[in-house]
Amino acid sequence: MAITGCGGQGGDAARPSDSSGLWDRTFVSADDAGRQLVPGTRVRLTFTPGTVAAEAGCNHLTGRLAVEGDRLVVTDVGGTMMACSPERMNQDTWLTTFLQQRPRWELDADTLVLTTGDDRLRLVDVRSAEPDRPLAGTRWSLESLVEGESASSVPRGADVRLTFGDGRVEGSTTCTDFDGAASVGQGTISVSRLTTRARKCAAELEALDEKVRGRLSGEISFRIRGDKLALTRADGRGMELRAAP
Repeated sequence: MAITGCGGQGGDAARPSDSSGLWDRTFVSADDAGRQLVPGTRVRLTFTPGTVAAEAGCNHLTGRLAVEGDRLVVTDVGGTMMACSPERMNQDTWLTTFLQQRPRWELDADTLVLTTGDDRLRLVDVRSAEPDRPLAGTRWSLESLVEGESASSVPRGADVRLTFGDGRVEGSTTCTDFDGAASVGQGTISVSRLTTRARKCAAELEALDEKVRGRLSGEISFRIRGDKLALTRADGRGMELRAAP
């Protein structure tokens, strides 16, 4: 991530006359020198018309977005309520504050620079920084459950994971190990004939088990961006997962 004091601007980046280059793109913090993030974290911003989704290492944040010339106007920021380390939660707070300071934006191909009065944040398109992981053979770990437009964090102690390959899916909900058939189409996965091996869990983890297995049957849409996998059912229920290290 590059966050530096806002001195001379420099560089050849040009401010576009409209915001069309932002939409439906995800940018992650660059790896060059500057403010150090908490180890193992990156800033991630996803732009769609009217909305920005953000991550800084803990919660999934969303806010309303308007573009006024060379300014991003972000309001009504909210998100999940995951319990993280104080360092990660402080980083969330910092990013929320930064985005709500009406940062100037400059987009040059795959590089996005956001600038406030005090800070400068340089990001790159995720497809340049983090090529899409393959669906098959990647170990995917659950980060949040999706219900329509809202997302909720997983309980502490949960270890939900999925692996696809050779027409199969296998994994664990923490309480249940499972495997079954998985037919991959164009942007869809059809899961069937799951066999399960359950074990006793705490009530909170058993509730999670039921929700995960309820989302992992029939036809599911999938989308991969960088190291993130989104699984979504037709009824709006889904899961957000990240490739495990």
